[in-house]
Amino acid sequence: MPALPDLLRSLLSRTRVDRVGAARLLWDARGVPIQIREYTRYCADLLREALHGIDTEVEVALDAALDGAVLQSARGQRPLRVGLQIEHTLVKPGGRDSAGAPEGAVPLPDGRGRYLARVADLDRLTACDVVIDYSQANIEHLRRSGHFEDYLRRVVHVAPLLYPFEPPQSPRPRTAITLFADTAQPRRARFLREANAADLPLRNVRRTFDAARLRALYRDTRVLVNVHQTDHHDTLEELRVLPALLCGVVVVSEDVPLRETVPYAPFIVWAPYGRLVETVRDVLAHYDEYRRAIFDGDALRETIARMRRDNAAGIVATLAAAVARREPPRMQKE
Repeated sequence: MPALPDLLRSLLSRTRVDRVGAARLLWDARGVPIQIREYTRYCADLLREALHGIDTEVEVALDAALDGAVLQSARGQRPLRVGLQIEHTLVKPGGRDSAGAPEGAVPLPDGRGRYLARVADLDRLTACDVVIDYSQANIEHLRRSGHFEDYLRRVVHVAPLLYPFEPPQSPRPRTAITLFADTAQPRRARFLREANAADLPLRNVRRTFDAARLRALYRDTRVLVNVHQTDHHDTLEELRVLPALLCGVVVVSEDVPLRETVPYAPFIVWAPYGRLVETVRDVLAHYDEYRRAIFDGDALRETIARMRRDNAAGIVATLAAAVARREPPRMQKE
């Protein structure tokens, strides 16, 4: 049963307080956008496991738990702050919220200039002791830019491995889907019009964010099509793509920069925006061939297992380093 102070803190706020030995983890999946609630829970699970190996009384506050009086520590210290960075850092000049972002080193697709290196809400994140980013491409882009050395010291990559790996076994009733919340976005609207004109058996599914419902949807689906929302924000939408792949969906995605940093890139069907419709048509016409190429054998399973190990090890190392920075050096006994 939770200690009384922890229980009161949970009741007086929406923050959950998990005791892990001498440590405490404060987190709140309800205080984040619904699209990332399951990712928040996954990160909380990794932090909880990492705290088992930390022999000190410390509080760790995850993202939405960073606000309010709940942050008063039992020892009078503020908790270690863990922020979530869930935005694109690969942004073309003129992109939303890119004012003041420095030019990076990654060339634009047409070779005329370079992507901006944007960190949305940078002040909030630099106040954190640890920052979790869902995308290795995001991190690599910032590293190559040379402008974010201090920030990157606290960043750890956590791939959104939200479900167990389930290769497709039985026939799936849904042929192809998109998951566009706003179908009025011009480039997504254009894709849907072109798909409809080409008579693709494709349906846009909206308002499905609950983890269990989304997993059930993926397990019924053959093909997911991933299209960037805007012309300016080009990081791969891994919070959508990777969970679908885990559920045995063949993913057709618009091409992305730095895809060599994505461990599972060989298991995605890539296409430029202008060829997405014909690529989806080909995948549907030869679905069994694509399915076997992606899911048969052990290559994808081994890649996912390695990514899970990397997630856990990265959190352990980054959290331990943050704790060490907070702890005064221990005096050696003579």
